[in-house]
Amino acid sequence: MQTTKTQTRIVNGVNVSQLFDTIDHIKEHNEIAKFNFRAHNKWIGGTTNRTTVNEFYGACKTHTRSKPHVFVKDEPQILLGNDIGANPVEYLLAGLAGCITTSLVCHAAARGVKIDSIESTLEGDIDLQGLLQIDKSVNPGYQGINISFKIESDASKEVLQELIELAKNVSPVANTVSRPTPINVSLAN
Repeated sequence: MQTTKTQTRIVNGVNVSQLFDTIDHIKEHNEIAKFNFRAHNKWIGGTTNRTTVNEFYGACKTHTRSKPHVFVKDEPQILLGNDIGANPVEYLLAGLAGCITTSLVCHAAARGVKIDSIESTLEGDIDLQGLLQIDKSVNPGYQGINISFKIESDASKEVLQELIELAKNVSPVANTVSRPTPINVSLAN
């Protein structure tokens, strides 16, 4: 009896063989696709907060990281803070950048498109009149977010543009930001 060894294929640092195995497995058992991410925040004082992420649920079980990730958030001095961390809306940009880039890299890898490097610049405008309730007609969030990508690849500009659009469309963070997402708040006992 002859056995065939599956060859692992890596593109852009992504194990494409494992990616396609995961996709096939999810198609057969869609319950493993459900994930629940969690964060615990503690107010430190003033405009400073510390958020810890450790446990998450996915593939039908709870996972605990070997080391929790801790994020310190603060405001710049002009916004009454001590600037000991990025502010929450900057973290949002960072999360968006990471999510769209990861989506782009994985989908490029799945298509066999080699990427040599990716850099992106994100910016968004916020009008404090909304946050401070000076003008209640002003949205307190970003008015819009612009992302500019610089990608080194042998792929054509058309293919790269298609991958950027696809990444934006499938990114969980981009979809959370661009679509109405219910946020429920409650006071714990």
